[in-house]
Amino acid sequence: MKEPRVYCPKCSSKISNILLDGRQRDHCINCRTTFYDNPLPVASSVVVNDKREILLVLRKNEPRAGMWGLPSGFAETHETVEEAALRELKEEAGITGRVVRLLDTKSHYNDFYGDLIWVTFEVKHLTGEPIAGDDAAEVKFFPLSKLPEIAFSPNYRAIHRYINRHRDLWSMQDSFHRLEGGSRQPKGEMPSDSLFQIISKDADTITENWIADVQSRSSTSHYATKPHDEVYQKAHIVISQFGKWMIHPEQKMDDIWEYFNKIGGERKNEKYRLSEVISALSLTRKHIFAHVFAQGGIWEKPLEMYRSMEFVSRVNLFFDRATYYITKGFEEHQ
Repeated sequence: MKEPRVYCPKCSSKISNILLDGRQRDHCINCRTTFYDNPLPVASSVVVNDKREILLVLRKNEPRAGMWGLPSGFAETHETVEEAALRELKEEAGITGRVVRLLDTKSHYNDFYGDLIWVTFEVKHLTGEPIAGDDAAEVKFFPLSKLPEIAFSPNYRAIHRYINRHRDLWSMQDSFHRLEGGSRQPKGEMPSDSLFQIISKDADTITENWIADVQSRSSTSHYATKPHDEVYQKAHIVISQFGKWMIHPEQKMDDIWEYFNKIGGERKNEKYRLSEVISALSLTRKHIFAHVFAQGGIWEKPLEMYRSMEFVSRVNLFFDRATYYITKGFEEHQ
């Protein structure tokens, strides 16, 4: 608890109290000095490594001794708050850093120090290995998804502001990693999965639009000779299943390619030209794109733009492979 003033530091007279500017303030009647108490500035650093682990220090001293927090400390006279953050990082955690950006400022009352203004920066680790300084019992990196109990609420708030700021970027990075064959992100959680759900939900509409197109084109004229219901049934199976195939990668892709290989053989048996089958498949892709991108909000935010680009990439990869197996099935059919 912050100790109240008893004697004037200027003349040693006993302090009294007056109402000034709407607040009760310490005042020395003898030397007419009024004391204005201002919040103390505290500087903190959020340092996160490439594994998305955050650097925390185990506090050795009160307040909150024995709890984990960000490297933090008071800014001193003739020192900027950025300099204070980097100094405390070096003193408490043994590393040097560079301020990237301001993350958060938060007024906070502490029973030990009184009113504080907590200023937190995102800091990039430059040099040194983490080692506990005099004010820390231990220094350790924690996964952002498995944080210990944090000593101070401004620290907790700043950490979650950091997470929220980087969430979209991480989502993009993880999905890109999966597209390249990695396994960092859990299956079924790619940003574009929500767009594939639109296909499954609106398969009837997409199928009807596709039928109207293929039955009116000279490049797919054989489709116009078939009853609507027969064409609808075959196309709807592919379109309704397509979204599910893409959202659930645990599906054996060999079974899917075998299915398209079989379609190629069936279309040859039904007297379709290969060029018609390929054109019809291309139109399926076209109507999937047209329907999904007609939905609102697709291009409004960076993550939405990335979601759309990822969606295009995944659809194109799928249909390119499907085209190959349909052609292969068509050619192999006796």
